[in-house]
Amino acid sequence: MKRASILLFCLVLIRLASNTRQFKQNLPQLNVLLMIADDLGIGDLSCYGNKNIKTPNIDMLASEGIKFNRMYSFPSDSGGMAAILTGQQPPKFGLVKSKNHSRDDFWSPAQQGALLHLGARNLGRVFSANNMNSFFNGRWGLGFQPDTIPTSNGFLSFYGTLMAHSIGCTTENNFSDSSLFWEKMAGYLPIILSLVTMIIISKYYSMIKFRTFFLLMFILLLGIVSLRTYCWVSIYNPKACILMENNVIKEQPYNEDNVSLRLIKNAVHFFKYRAKNNVPFLYIMSFLQPKFPHLRSTEFKNKTKSSYYDSILELDWSVGKILKALEKNNLKNNTLVIFVSDNAPSFTHPVTKLPLSPKHLESNTYTANKIVTKLRGEKGSSFEGGLRVPAIMRLPGTIPENAESNVVTSLMDIYPTVLDYYNFEKTVYDRAIDGKSLYPVFKDPNLSPSNSLHDQLYHFCDLGPVGAVTVGNLKVLFRKGTETDCSGSLLDNPLIFNVSSDPEELHPLPINAHMPLLYHIKASLKKYEMKANLHQIKHSQFDQMPNPFDFPCDDILDCSKTYDEDGSFDALFHE
Repeated sequence: MKRASILLFCLVLIRLASNTRQFKQNLPQLNVLLMIADDLGIGDLSCYGNKNIKTPNIDMLASEGIKFNRMYSFPSDSGGMAAILTGQQPPKFGLVKSKNHSRDDFWSPAQQGALLHLGARNLGRVFSANNMNSFFNGRWGLGFQPDTIPTSNGFLSFYGTLMAHSIGCTTENNFSDSSLFWEKMAGYLPIILSLVTMIIISKYYSMIKFRTFFLLMFILLLGIVSLRTYCWVSIYNPKACILMENNVIKEQPYNEDNVSLRLIKNAVHFFKYRAKNNVPFLYIMSFLQPKFPHLRSTEFKNKTKSSYYDSILELDWSVGKILKALEKNNLKNNTLVIFVSDNAPSFTHPVTKLPLSPKHLESNTYTANKIVTKLRGEKGSSFEGGLRVPAIMRLPGTIPENAESNVVTSLMDIYPTVLDYYNFEKTVYDRAIDGKSLYPVFKDPNLSPSNSLHDQLYHFCDLGPVGAVTVGNLKVLFRKGTETDCSGSLLDNPLIFNVSSDPEELHPLPINAHMPLLYHIKASLKKYEMKANLHQIKHSQFDQMPNPFDFPCDDILDCSKTYDEDGSFDALFHE
């Protein structure tokens, strides 16, 4: 009898296990493909009205899903990426300017960064905790040491670059770490010559001993060496342009003529082989285009009238290759596709501070609902042109085709939207989420801005007071910023604009007629800052001093490595 009971118990367990396996096999494989452009303007795509370039692949994505006309970003690349991955405001992580405004982003791969040591729960960790796979391909920008790269933040694999494509990574701009050093030396030259003269005169007249003379000269020389090291670890050093696979350096510096093709080749390979294992996945494709200096592969150079549009042309081609691979492997109908830019475009050269091509100004002119809209400002400002970015989402059967939305949304909304997509259980950490799920917009794209998901959307610039606040169609500017910089002193009287009727923010509304709104904003803002503990964030991560010994090097003697694998990309162009 006892043996019979044990046998029956075993049979029940086997049956339950079989049912469990069958249940898991019958589960729909829901996936997420998140594509992030770097500094793409809302008016840079033909689906948003650009007449200078055709972007058929991104246009097709927009025709099959929803296009957002009021998706708001943040002043820095790192802040935008953090908002996407965590659903939270970047100031919580110190990913904004400091109060002295010395840096507006990370400037060296020898800095520590960014999310891991702060214990942030991000999309990578969410998927890992739910036994699902997440992959990161492309530009990271949120930590450059082994314990802060994507594989240390929950992602199963990482193939890409540590930082954005910068001037130091291209041969078309004659500016490197050496150029930076001599530029700074020229600025310090009067001081250096004065100190050397004083030391030599003091020694000549026996005012100081030889030991003191030697010590002072050594200190001066040490200062010059420190300055050279400071420039060497900066993003202007070509050796800072690193292509990695997980925690292994594959190429240093990477080849600007084909690094983008390597990223796309890796993405297509993923959808062809790894995506077929019936495990739901999150695949993030973070592009290097079109941020200045406008990366484009050899095959895309001189295809348009400007390097900027060449870069966008390759971006659109890359999106098409990825979408085609997704569809070819029968993943289109069960994959939420998100295309977004991390920041608005910049119209200013990062070194010379001179204006870039006038064509860039069209990045802030777009067409929505057959109405041409022109925005003011650029990346880094609190004006609409510095905050609004293009965003497109597609999910067959859930998101209506060829839809548009004017609802106030934010990059922070991507995180809770993905949680809702999978019905993930909220944790204690998720109480700190600032983003809102976009599912109400999916159900009704025609929601009016007054029915915004965000009662108030805060636009922080630095560790100081908030720069601006969006409330439906109204925008309140609290600080005296410029069209290139959101930092500035507090305005005695905030400026209020109706960005629906006045998107260029040229005609302030009478403040007396909106005093109740201002009182409500200030009270809500104070409550939010207390709840988010923003007063405890004293330092910007961008001001971290890099440790030269933390500079990633494959070969410590010269910090260089040549890519040693197949460099053929013919299949990408002939599929």
